[in-house]
Amino acid sequence: MSSSNVKVIIVGAGVCGLLTAIQLERAGMDYIVVEKACKFSPLGSALSLTPACNYILDQLGLLEEIQKHSLPCAKIDYLRDDLSKVGSMDAGDQITHYGYCGILLTRPTLYHILLSHVPKEKVHWGKRLVGFKQDDHGVEIECEDLLSNNDNNNNNTVVYKGDILIGADGAYSSVRRNMYKNMQEEGIVLPKKDLAPLRFDSDCVVGVTDEVSLEDYPALKQKNGDFYVIIGKEKAIQRTALDGKSVLKPTEADDLCNLVRHYKNPLGGTVGDLIDRTPKERLSKILLEDKYFSTWYHKRTVLMGDACHKHLPFGGQGANQAILDSVHLVNQLYGIPSNSLQDIEKSFKAYYQYRSSNAKEVFKNTSLVGTILSSRGWISDMVRFLALAHLPDFINNAGMDGMNTDRPYLCFLPPPAGRGTVKPNPQAVPVHYKRESTVAALV
Repeated sequence: MSSSNVKVIIVGAGVCGLLTAIQLERAGMDYIVVEKACKFSPLGSALSLTPACNYILDQLGLLEEIQKHSLPCAKIDYLRDDLSKVGSMDAGDQITHYGYCGILLTRPTLYHILLSHVPKEKVHWGKRLVGFKQDDHGVEIECEDLLSNNDNNNNNTVVYKGDILIGADGAYSSVRRNMYKNMQEEGIVLPKKDLAPLRFDSDCVVGVTDEVSLEDYPALKQKNGDFYVIIGKEKAIQRTALDGKSVLKPTEADDLCNLVRHYKNPLGGTVGDLIDRTPKERLSKILLEDKYFSTWYHKRTVLMGDACHKHLPFGGQGANQAILDSVHLVNQLYGIPSNSLQDIEKSFKAYYQYRSSNAKEVFKNTSLVGTILSSRGWISDMVRFLALAHLPDFINNAGMDGMNTDRPYLCFLPPPAGRGTVKPNPQAVPVHYKRESTVAALV
């Protein structure tokens, strides 16, 4: 049995799930995507993609299309609420160092592009996972059919069968919850931290304005995407200028928005002006939480992205780490010789062993950045002064290198063109490949 005969069920049609689907499509592997939302919704704000992630987007032929709807982003400015400058974080010459520059775009735009590259019949909307079972022969998931309008049917459920189940369904992953439940029922003792709730940081509302006038916001004429973090007296406020639109990041629907309407906008006017330019249906309230899970797989089920490591947004690593997860997992699944539990667990183990330590280190760094930005008091002010305004270049460069040395690409496609002077870390050799048949750069 070749890998094309192994069927994969992906739960979650976010960035992580859709990019995984695209890679499986290119690999010729059988898959479906199951998503509880009944349709695509243009929610979210902005996200940055690092040079490391642009490797895989280039290899898949997606980067050029994404770049048409994005701007290069190489700097973050940190401001006080009176718009006086605290400091900056400069990414430097990313193209020279890593082969690509970081880019900034709206999350709905990225979703739309990724979704357009997945065959429509592969995505099953309005299917909420309620449970699954797995054994030596396969995995079977049961979903509530949210699109069913048959009032006479009291059991509006649908069942999907496959060989591998991927949980790409976010921080409150139903796949993870059911997997942990099944493990406990089997007598497996899970780490207490895995069973603890996510660490709550603050409430947040995200949204994207309607297109704004370049006359009102001249800064939008520039060729780079500016990322601003306003460190207010209460909480940090983030905002992005991008491609003729202003992207709003956290305030809160109604009450929370009113608390920050008076903040000055570095692009001109106030935060309230941007709120008023944002349709209500594009504002969504979310919780800023973080948590690292140490149990990523069991039998035929494996987790990716926020389902196994939920990041605070301050480091801009949530989507990037999910993308890196996806590439490494698909590499380990490609070439799998059979749908046996032994072969599948071998792939999952290799994926976890390579990705978990790096993901945990990034998680710690992101939490540290969040603490530095959100803490209040004179000691915190001094720490920010040193970290953002007087950080030696060699420390800043070392941090950028650490963020971008894991630049994976798919073993079964020609490697991407971008290189860079900073060499990437060696990729994990896919466990089901013979070493001599693997792309040379992988070994």
